[in-house]
Amino acid sequence: MDPLFLGGLVVVLLGILSSMLMDGSSIGPLIGPSSFVLVFTASLGAGVMAYRAKELSAMPRSAIKAIKGQVPDVQDAITELAKLAEVARRDGMLALEERIEEVDDRFTQLGLQLLVDGADEQVVRETLEIELEATDERHRTAIGFFKTLAGYAPTFGMVGTVIGLINMLGNLTDPEQLGAGLALALLTTLYGVLIANLLYNPIAARLERLNAIEMAALEVTLDGILSIRGGATPRGLIERLESYLAPDQRVGVGDRLSKPGEQAAA
Repeated sequence: MDPLFLGGLVVVLLGILSSMLMDGSSIGPLIGPSSFVLVFTASLGAGVMAYRAKELSAMPRSAIKAIKGQVPDVQDAITELAKLAEVARRDGMLALEERIEEVDDRFTQLGLQLLVDGADEQVVRETLEIELEATDERHRTAIGFFKTLAGYAPTFGMVGTVIGLINMLGNLTDPEQLGAGLALALLTTLYGVLIANLLYNPIAARLERLNAIEMAALEVTLDGILSIRGGATPRGLIERLESYLAPDQRVGVGDRLSKPGEQAAA
């Protein structure tokens, strides 16, 4: 789990609990398994109704990705592309075929395969742009799913509250139970707000940010593939791709191509 994701969750929970303890409130009345089950299952069920089975099968992976925070590292991508540029200049484009299996990123693999196949620059650009747009669309489907759940959770919290009030008002013969019944009814609203803003909304926001980072990394990779197609030197490619980075993130040619032979060839 990403430390920042976990840390943020802990800070929120500590803030809520601290304010309760300061006011002398008890945590016990806030524990309501039935309220949690109602809000969580109802919002999840309503969200499932809006999506196809194939789309839903990817949602658990998206949630795990949000929690772990794993995205392509643009620094590693630039270094790898510079080394691939050296191979292409030294041994020709066909030599890249031996390197395809060594590359972990599917987007880069596609680009290299196009270069090996001898595709012209326009075909390479259009194919990679289509792949980039399709990736972005898949990510936005997952983002939309969790945003949808975040919208449903408070609504079903209110539904649970109304159900609780109806049950309470239907049993007015025992005045001593009115306070407990009202507290239980309102608890469902609280769970709806908490689940939306401690679970669904953070996951959606996290996926949105990770998608922006990944799209930026893929744009750099696309530019790098086209630069290799155009015969760029490793030095020229690094200087070009590092222009996408903030000045304090630029590593430079020497550190990226650490082998003396590679630096001399650049």
